[in-house]
Amino acid sequence: MQAQRPTRNLITRQVHRKETFWQIAFPLILGGLAVLGLAVLAVMAPSGGGNTSQAADVSLIFLIVPLLVMAFILLAVLIGLIYGMARLLGFLPQKFYLLQGFFDRIRAGVRKAADKAVEPALQMKSAAASMHALRRELTPRKIRNDFPDEGPREL
Repeated sequence: MQAQRPTRNLITRQVHRKETFWQIAFPLILGGLAVLGLAVLAVMAPSGGGNTSQAADVSLIFLIVPLLVMAFILLAVLIGLIYGMARLLGFLPQKFYLLQGFFDRIRAGVRKAADKAVEPALQMKSAAASMHALRRELTPRKIRNDFPDEGPREL
């Protein structure tokens, strides 16, 4: 049995399309027309024999204002990040101290378990080393000849 796709509500879809046009498309179109109109005015003003310095000033304003808006947005983001970091620095050290204590307890438990796991092997190695040392003490030492012209010497 296949799952049925839910049918869309036509009334809410029409309302959504209308809101999309008025809230997104219309402001974009209006802003584009305003920028285009201002650009036409900036080009037409000096061509009529007017002062070119004034047109240059207007063009410079059109170039600076978008950058200024972006700079203010970045400044607001930076201020928000600074404020957020200041708030985090207020309570994070205590939380990280608790977290460090938790991981210290885990580390101690793991080390204790590892020591218990290795202890039988260490005891066997220690016992074998002790037996080897005892055997070495009980057996006579070999004669070593470090100086061949003097003859053999006992240790």
